[in-house]
Amino acid sequence: METFSDGVFAIDITLLTFQLKAPEHPDGEYSSLLLLHALAEQWPAYIAFLLSFATIFIIWVNHHRMYNVIHRSDSRFMFYNGAHLLLVSSIPFTTSLMANYINTEAMAVASFFYMMLFAGICGTLLLMWRHATKDYLLLKRPAADVRVILVRTGLLISISAYTIAALISFLVPYVSLVIGLALVIYLSRLKYHRERVV
Repeated sequence: METFSDGVFAIDITLLTFQLKAPEHPDGEYSSLLLLHALAEQWPAYIAFLLSFATIFIIWVNHHRMYNVIHRSDSRFMFYNGAHLLLVSSIPFTTSLMANYINTEAMAVASFFYMMLFAGICGTLLLMWRHATKDYLLLKRPAADVRVILVRTGLLISISAYTIAALISFLVPYVSLVIGLALVIYLSRLKYHRERVV
Protein backbone atom coordinates (compact mmCIF):
# COMPACT_ATOMS: atom_id res chain seq x y z
CA MET A 1 0.00 0.00 0.00
CA GLU A 2 2.86 2.37 0.77
CA THR A 3 4.47 1.63 -2.61
CA PHE A 4 1.18 2.25 -4.41
CA SER A 5 0.79 5.54 -2.54
CA ASP A 6 4.34 6.56 -3.51
CA GLY A 7 3.39 5.97 -7.15
CA VAL A 8 0.42 8.32 -6.84
CA PHE A 9 2.60 11.02 -5.27
CA ALA A 10 5.18 10.59 -8.05
CA ILE A 11 2.54 10.93 -10.77
CA ASP A 12 1.10 14.04 -9.11
CA ILE A 13 4.49 15.74 -8.99
CA THR A 14 5.04 14.82 -12.63
CA LEU A 15 1.65 16.30 -13.58
CA LEU A 16 2.58 19.49 -11.74
CA THR A 17 5.50 20.05 -14.09
CA PHE A 18 3.07 20.16 -17.02
CA GLN A 19 1.81 23.47 -15.59
CA LEU A 20 5.16 25.00 -16.56
CA LYS A 21 5.08 25.71 -20.28
CA ALA A 22 7.41 27.58 -22.58
CA PRO A 23 5.86 30.92 -23.54
CA GLU A 24 4.63 31.32 -27.08
CA HIS A 25 6.27 33.93 -29.23
CA PRO A 26 4.77 36.22 -31.87
CA ASP A 27 5.50 35.12 -35.43
CA GLY A 28 9.01 36.09 -36.35
CA GLU A 29 9.79 37.51 -32.90
CA TYR A 30 12.73 35.69 -31.31
CA SER A 31 14.29 38.46 -29.22
CA SER A 32 15.96 37.48 -25.94
CA LEU A 33 14.32 40.46 -24.24
CA LEU A 34 10.89 39.36 -25.44
CA LEU A 35 11.55 35.85 -24.14
CA LEU A 36 12.65 37.16 -20.74
CA HIS A 37 9.57 39.36 -20.61
CA ALA A 38 7.31 36.45 -21.53
CA LEU A 39 8.94 34.24 -18.87
CA ALA A 40 8.47 36.96 -16.26
CA GLU A 41 4.79 37.26 -17.17
CA GLN A 42 4.31 33.60 -16.22
CA TRP A 43 5.10 34.30 -12.55
CA PRO A 44 1.68 33.03 -11.37
CA ALA A 45 2.50 29.56 -12.73
CA TYR A 46 5.84 29.56 -10.87
CA ILE A 47 4.22 30.50 -7.54
CA ALA A 48 1.49 27.89 -7.90
CA PHE A 49 4.01 25.22 -8.92
CA LEU A 50 6.47 25.90 -6.09
CA LEU A 51 3.82 26.03 -3.38
CA SER A 52 2.12 22.88 -4.67
CA PHE A 53 5.39 20.99 -5.06
CA ALA A 54 6.49 21.92 -1.54
CA THR A 55 3.11 20.91 -0.11
CA ILE A 56 2.97 17.57 -1.96
CA PHE A 57 6.51 16.83 -0.81
CA ILE A 58 5.72 17.56 2.85
CA ILE A 59 2.49 15.55 2.69
CA TRP A 60 4.49 12.65 1.23
CA VAL A 61 7.07 13.01 4.02
CA ASN A 62 4.30 12.89 6.64
CA HIS A 63 2.76 9.88 4.90
CA HIS A 64 6.10 8.07 5.22
CA ARG A 65 6.55 9.17 8.82
CA MET A 66 3.16 7.66 9.60
CA TYR A 67 4.08 4.37 7.96
CA ASN A 68 7.29 4.28 10.02
CA VAL A 69 5.17 3.63 13.10
CA ILE A 70 2.43 1.51 11.50
CA HIS A 71 2.92 -2.25 11.28
CA ARG A 72 -0.28 -3.44 9.60
CA SER A 73 -3.44 -2.20 7.91
CA ASP A 74 -7.09 -3.13 7.71
CA SER A 75 -9.96 -2.34 5.35
CA ARG A 76 -10.90 0.94 7.01
CA PHE A 77 -7.33 2.16 6.99
CA MET A 78 -7.02 1.31 3.28
CA PHE A 79 -10.21 3.24 2.48
CA TYR A 80 -8.93 6.24 4.45
CA ASN A 81 -5.66 5.98 2.51
CA GLY A 82 -7.66 5.81 -0.73
CA ALA A 83 -9.56 8.98 0.18
CA HIS A 84 -6.22 10.62 0.98
CA LEU A 85 -4.81 9.70 -2.43
CA LEU A 86 -7.99 10.89 -4.16
CA LEU A 87 -7.50 14.36 -2.72
CA VAL A 88 -3.76 14.34 -3.37
CA SER A 89 -4.52 13.48 -7.01
CA SER A 90 -6.58 16.68 -7.25
CA ILE A 91 -3.62 18.95 -6.46
CA PRO A 92 -2.58 19.43 -10.12
CA PHE A 93 -6.11 20.64 -10.93
CA THR A 94 -6.24 23.20 -8.12
CA THR A 95 -2.68 24.25 -8.99
CA SER A 96 -3.85 24.94 -12.52
CA LEU A 97 -6.69 27.05 -11.13
CA MET A 98 -4.25 29.07 -9.04
CA ALA A 99 -1.82 29.53 -11.93
CA ASN A 100 -4.58 30.75 -14.25
CA TYR A 101 -6.40 33.02 -11.82
CA ILE A 102 -3.73 34.55 -9.58
CA ASN A 103 -3.89 38.33 -9.83
CA THR A 104 -7.44 38.28 -11.25
CA GLU A 105 -10.85 38.90 -9.70
CA ALA A 106 -11.38 35.13 -9.55
CA MET A 107 -8.28 34.55 -7.39
CA ALA A 108 -10.38 34.41 -4.20
CA VAL A 109 -12.39 31.43 -5.47
CA ALA A 110 -9.30 29.65 -6.83
CA SER A 111 -7.46 30.19 -3.54
CA PHE A 112 -10.48 29.00 -1.54
CA PHE A 113 -10.60 25.64 -3.37
CA TYR A 114 -6.81 25.36 -3.22
CA MET A 115 -6.66 25.77 0.56
CA MET A 116 -9.76 23.67 1.24
CA LEU A 117 -8.17 20.82 -0.70
CA PHE A 118 -5.14 20.90 1.60
CA ALA A 119 -7.44 21.04 4.63
CA GLY A 120 -9.13 17.89 3.31
CA ILE A 121 -5.79 16.17 2.73
CA CYS A 122 -4.74 16.88 6.32
CA GLY A 123 -8.18 15.64 7.37
CA THR A 124 -7.62 12.26 5.71
CA LEU A 125 -4.18 12.02 7.36
CA LEU A 126 -5.93 12.64 10.68
CA LEU A 127 -8.50 9.91 9.97
CA MET A 128 -5.69 7.47 9.15
CA TRP A 129 -3.74 8.44 12.26
CA ARG A 130 -6.71 8.25 14.63
CA HIS A 131 -7.70 4.83 13.30
CA ALA A 132 -4.14 3.45 13.42
CA THR A 133 -3.54 4.68 16.98
CA LYS A 134 -6.94 3.78 18.47
CA ASP A 135 -6.08 1.17 21.11
CA TYR A 136 -2.69 1.12 19.31
CA LEU A 137 -4.42 -1.13 16.77
CA LEU A 138 -2.00 -0.83 13.85
CA LEU A 139 1.21 0.35 15.51
CA LYS A 140 4.48 -1.55 15.36
CA ARG A 141 6.30 0.55 17.96
CA PRO A 142 5.83 0.62 21.72
CA ALA A 143 3.08 3.10 22.56
CA ALA A 144 5.51 5.19 24.62
CA ASP A 145 7.57 5.73 21.47
CA VAL A 146 4.73 7.16 19.40
CA ARG A 147 3.65 10.79 19.69
CA VAL A 148 -0.04 10.01 19.29
CA ILE A 149 -1.53 13.16 20.81
CA LEU A 150 1.15 15.51 19.46
CA VAL A 151 0.59 14.37 15.87
CA ARG A 152 -3.20 14.45 16.27
CA THR A 153 -2.99 18.00 17.59
CA GLY A 154 -0.63 19.03 14.80
CA LEU A 155 -2.97 17.72 12.13
CA LEU A 156 -5.96 19.43 13.77
CA ILE A 157 -4.04 22.71 13.80
CA SER A 158 -3.17 22.24 10.11
CA ILE A 159 -6.80 21.54 9.16
CA SER A 160 -7.95 24.62 11.06
CA ALA A 161 -5.23 26.84 9.59
CA TYR A 162 -5.94 25.73 6.01
CA THR A 163 -9.66 26.34 6.57
CA ILE A 164 -8.93 29.82 7.94
CA ALA A 165 -6.66 30.47 4.95
CA ALA A 166 -9.49 29.42 2.62
CA LEU A 167 -11.89 31.88 4.28
CA ILE A 168 -9.29 34.66 4.34
CA SER A 169 -8.85 34.20 0.59
CA PHE A 170 -12.15 36.03 0.05
CA LEU A 171 -10.71 39.06 1.85
CA VAL A 172 -6.98 39.01 1.11
CA PRO A 173 -6.11 36.14 -1.29
CA TYR A 174 -2.34 36.62 -1.10
CA VAL A 175 -2.40 36.23 2.69
CA SER A 176 -3.92 32.77 2.24
CA LEU A 177 -0.91 31.79 0.11
CA VAL A 178 1.45 33.00 2.82
CA ILE A 179 -0.45 30.88 5.36
CA GLY A 180 -0.14 27.93 3.01
CA LEU A 181 3.63 28.42 2.84
CA ALA A 182 3.84 28.70 6.64
CA LEU A 183 1.94 25.41 6.95
CA VAL A 184 4.47 23.68 4.72
CA ILE A 185 7.14 24.65 7.25
CA TYR A 186 4.91 23.64 10.17
CA LEU A 187 4.08 20.21 8.74
CA SER A 188 7.75 19.58 7.95
CA ARG A 189 8.47 19.69 11.70
CA LEU A 190 5.74 17.21 12.71
CA LYS A 191 7.38 14.13 14.25
CA TYR A 192 5.52 10.84 14.60
CA HIS A 193 7.87 9.14 17.03
CA ARG A 194 10.63 10.02 19.43
CA GLU A 195 13.62 8.92 17.39
CA ARG A 196 15.69 11.69 15.86
CA VAL A 197 15.98 9.98 12.46
CA VAL A 198 12.76 9.07 10.63
